[in-house]
Amino acid sequence: MKTQSFKRLIKREFVRSALIPIIIIEIMLLVLYFSINAYKTHRTRVTLLEEVKENVSEMAFRETRNINAELMAVSQYARILQSENQRFFRNPEKFRLPDVQPVLKVAKNGTMYKANNNGGGSIYYAGITPFSPFEYSKASNSEALDPLFKIVADIDSNIVAVYLNTYDNMNRYYPYIEKTYEQYMPNMEITSFNFYYEADSIHNPSRDVVWTDAYLDPAGMGWMASCIVPVYKGNFLEGVVGIDITIENFKKNILGMKIPWNGKSFLADNQGVVIAMPASVEKILGLAELTRHDYSQLVQKNTYKPDEYNLLKNESIPGKMRELVQKNQTIGEIKIKEKTYIIAQHEIEETGWRFYTLVDESIVLAPVKLLTRQSNILGYLAIAFLILFYIPFFLFLKRRAEKISSKITSPVHLLVEATTEMSKNLDLKHIERAGIEEIDELSDNFNVMTDKLKILYAGQEEKINEGIKLLRDKDHLIIKQSRQAAMGEMIGNIAHQWRQPLNSLGVIVQNIEDAYLYNEINAVYLREKVSHVMNLLNYMSHTIDDFRNFFKPDKEKQNFSIYKAVQSAVGFMEANFIHNNIKVEFNWHQDTEICGYPNEYAQVMLNIL
Repeated sequence: MKTQSFKRLIKREFVRSALIPIIIIEIMLLVLYFSINAYKTHRTRVTLLEEVKENVSEMAFRETRNINAELMAVSQYARILQSENQRFFRNPEKFRLPDVQPVLKVAKNGTMYKANNNGGGSIYYAGITPFSPFEYSKASNSEALDPLFKIVADIDSNIVAVYLNTYDNMNRYYPYIEKTYEQYMPNMEITSFNFYYEADSIHNPSRDVVWTDAYLDPAGMGWMASCIVPVYKGNFLEGVVGIDITIENFKKNILGMKIPWNGKSFLADNQGVVIAMPASVEKILGLAELTRHDYSQLVQKNTYKPDEYNLLKNESIPGKMRELVQKNQTIGEIKIKEKTYIIAQHEIEETGWRFYTLVDESIVLAPVKLLTRQSNILGYLAIAFLILFYIPFFLFLKRRAEKISSKITSPVHLLVEATTEMSKNLDLKHIERAGIEEIDELSDNFNVMTDKLKILYAGQEEKINEGIKLLRDKDHLIIKQSRQAAMGEMIGNIAHQWRQPLNSLGVIVQNIEDAYLYNEINAVYLREKVSHVMNLLNYMSHTIDDFRNFFKPDKEKQNFSIYKAVQSAVGFMEANFIHNNIKVEFNWHQDTEICGYPNEYAQVMLNIL
């Protein structure tokens, strides 16, 4: 188990208990702040989008009504033209011709045209059938319609042209076009074009105003849509009067309004074909609006916008937008090129067309994002402030913890030192009070304990000294007895060593006595026995010297053989071993020398044996 100091533990726990709750509270507050900020942003976003959708829808509806009013005005102009043209065909003689008479000529391709610009319209008359005085009279008398055509064309900036197409392929067109025989196809069958047949009795039995789809104008005005109305003489369709509005004018005059949040708008017919759109919508939908046309080749038939301009057929148009168009939803959200748009759709009652409004959601939510970013920045600044605040605060807490831990641990350290010193000396000074109740109580108890221990120790010291004296006396007695036992053991060993020589001496004495009785003593015999006796006496003398040297303590260390020291100890005990039938065997592989006291080492081995 890892240990740590009491002071460090107190300091760490103090800092932890003081700092961690504050940090947790601050973190909780920050989390709460950012959570509330996120929730507020979410609710603001949802509420703002709902309000914007409602506002965009209402604004688009109002603009739809404005567009409808403008187109209704054009339709009213068409009805006026219808009424005057029908009156003209019923009684052409009642209409006054202009002062400057038209100059009618026939071009080389067989087309009748008006050669002079007298301030009125131009004439194109296809030479499908030979011209008779009737055709010339009809073309000339229709000059009476030019003042009305001019008034209608000038009264509304959206209108670019007013024309009359007759059943026999005559076209009166205002403003004047020079060389109509070059502008139109020779022998062009006007009745085959949509701006004529869509107003006939088959397509328009009610004989009311009809708005065409966007088409390419054969008269050279580019892409446009026309408001057409039939002209009847009784039940006979004399012709069709039309008012042209170019796509360019739709973009400039009708779609030119400013929509909040940088919104965009465009027109499409009831089949989903885009009629007019500004450049900003072109970028969004990935389409290039058709406004102008290169008339290097003459228009020979009806030319409509290709399928890529059809919102229902173009695969690049998002599915949600196609669904909105199909279901005629008023408001919705679509995603185009990673951008989300609010789209509003309203029907123009006069034409059946659809007016669409697109608002980039990111622009709508820009203030919310800005507010969120500012709120987040405030949160980050708060975090930075807290960090800068808590650095000195942490240092203050650390110092405070050191002071408190020192105040608590100082008396504890004194107690530790006192208890350590107590094992050596009971003569200790009293520990002073620290001003902390528990520590002071512990110090007082320790002081009382040391006083009692001093008294107890003073009484026990005399008893301990007496006991020590008794133990020493016993030790001396035991040592004396052990010495006597050792001496007895040594004498016993000497006795064992001397028994054989003494027996031999007794035998020699008896042999000498027998030799004397049998007259066997001579100089040789006597010298041999004396030599033998002297050897035995020398052996006994050496034995006493060996025992005395063996028990004599060594004064200095010296190198000695372990084998010889052990063999010496065994030699002293050899007689005892033989007497007790103990066999001693040496299993010695290699002798080893050590530095020490050989006699003491041999005595230790002897004690072991």
